[in-house]
Amino acid sequence: MSDILFCAFYTLLFSAIIMRSKWFSAGTLNNKYFLGAFYLKLLFGLVLWYIYTHIYQNRSTSDIFKYYEDSNVLFAALHTSAKDYLTMLTGIGDSSPYYQDIYHHMNNWFNGYDSTLYYSSHFIIRVNALFMLFSLGHYGVHVIFMCFISFTGLTNFYKAFLPFLQEKSKLLFVAIFLFPSVILWSSGVLKEGFIWLGLGLSIYYFFKLIDSSHKSIGNILYLIAYSLIGIIILFESKAYVLICIFPCFVAQLLINKITFCKARPIITYIIVLLLYIGSSALPHILFNSVSPLKMIADKQTDFNRLSRGGIYLSKIKDSSQYAFIPVKDSINILPLTPHADSLLHQKGVQYLVNNPFWYNEFKTRNKVPYMLRKGTPYSSFKIHTQDTIHLTASDSTPYCVYIYTETAKSGLFIQPIKPRLFCLLRNIPQALKIVMLLPYPWQLHSAMTAIYCAENLIILLLMIAALFFIKKPKHADLVLFCLIYCLLMLILIGLVTPIFGGIERYKSVVIPFMFILLLLITDTDKISQRFKLKK
Repeated sequence: MSDILFCAFYTLLFSAIIMRSKWFSAGTLNNKYFLGAFYLKLLFGLVLWYIYTHIYQNRSTSDIFKYYEDSNVLFAALHTSAKDYLTMLTGIGDSSPYYQDIYHHMNNWFNGYDSTLYYSSHFIIRVNALFMLFSLGHYGVHVIFMCFISFTGLTNFYKAFLPFLQEKSKLLFVAIFLFPSVILWSSGVLKEGFIWLGLGLSIYYFFKLIDSSHKSIGNILYLIAYSLIGIIILFESKAYVLICIFPCFVAQLLINKITFCKARPIITYIIVLLLYIGSSALPHILFNSVSPLKMIADKQTDFNRLSRGGIYLSKIKDSSQYAFIPVKDSINILPLTPHADSLLHQKGVQYLVNNPFWYNEFKTRNKVPYMLRKGTPYSSFKIHTQDTIHLTASDSTPYCVYIYTETAKSGLFIQPIKPRLFCLLRNIPQALKIVMLLPYPWQLHSAMTAIYCAENLIILLLMIAALFFIKKPKHADLVLFCLIYCLLMLILIGLVTPIFGGIERYKSVVIPFMFILLLLITDTDKISQRFKLKK
């Protein structure tokens, strides 16, 4: 009952803000349109909760729950020490073993799948711990907060492009607020909500900043501050989104401030993009750090492993030696001690590999022993070697369970890439095919993949329509802005993501850019005339 009351209170609060604020209205669209879009997001937030509660029922690995669950560990510190809570909330002075012990009681603080550039899971866990000051742990309130945050970002995004599409304001509204995957993935307790907040703030205030109209110093500083806040939010939530849109900001700034670039927008974008890609190797050359190509290849390897799933067991006597078996063979993992038996049958194999359990084994040096049932086929490999040997278990070698990953329900095969530029370029057509065409209609095996296929079909039909009714755009620089960002994001997603659900989720922060691109180059008047002739 208290959960319903809390949700009702915050829904009414944000509704009042939307209806009373002049910000949530634009052109011919008044506050009621925006309120309707917000309520639609709340409905999709409920749908996302239903999907991950009744279809994908593993709460410990569920994306919409795992960061919320971990934030409970951080928030619990407030009951004993406000200083500890604030230290972990800000991350300032949290490097001591005391705080690291607390972090290791979370399942996703160290998850192995975040970007090597930055642990974005830390940000979303801390944000949820901050929300708990207002939600008192009611999950529905967190959903409402995230809906409003992403809704605010989408509103900024809409108003950033509205001056260039005034005559298509309603189509722009539909393109940004009403596409199913965009609404769905930005309406849960996920990073996408903050990605849209970062994109909306940075693009809106950046466009205002580079506007040629006269501005005071105070106004310029104000616009710079909000642009930087948006950029920081992007970096904290998903750094690769910032990496893909950054060259667009640079090129757009040059086009608006330099006459030569303004007259040659295509050349400007090509030069900026080539210099940007070329400079990406500098950290590797100057500081001997991991090259971006190596980061992409490693990320793909991680995602391929995540898609395939399986159980990795480490030899207790030689921790560099591993055995791998499919998840379906988990029944062939046998306990070697009564303690191991009670753990295995208390919560199952997956319990043995969550972060707190692994950390306890690491600290105590007391690993729980298991063996493979005789006759079980497994793959054996050693760290820093490339050879994998396929064997059949025939002895009682003691192992500890190291990694457990459920097999993805909608996985696909991605050709592995090597950390070389030519190899990456060669795989770009495959990446675009994966992210724009798959799954094919004959590959459908669930309602979710059918939705992904339908969305791809809608986008392709709109692209074909745009080609038939194409016009010379008034704002070629904005066309290039959207095109370059879309290409960089789609190529990156297609190169590293072998799971249909992941592809559609990551594409949700690209699709509105694609629609804006189509609106900029499509002659909708011709479409209207053709439609009237048919009538």
